[in-house]
Amino acid sequence: MVLGQVPTIAIEKTDGCMVYLSEASLGAEIITAKSSEMNILLPTGTGEFSEHPVPEQFKTLVRNGQLVTTCTEKAGN
Repeated sequence: MVLGQVPTIAIEKTDGCMVYLSEASLGAEIITAKSSEMNILLPTGTGEFSEHPVPEQFKTLVRNGQLVTTCTEKAGN
């Protein structure tokens, strides 16, 4: 749980984590690598948190000689 303000959160080689952010940390940059089942919980202002999954699946295409990567949803969801 982040209680104050942080500029960056790094999650690496992790299977399953829940990161609770404070109001002060909503501008934090979240960097992930080789991880799965990650959820970021954001304060709702009522003392509760809303849960948001971090994408795990990506699609990369070649466009005009450049790689373009976007998030994708798992098939069947």
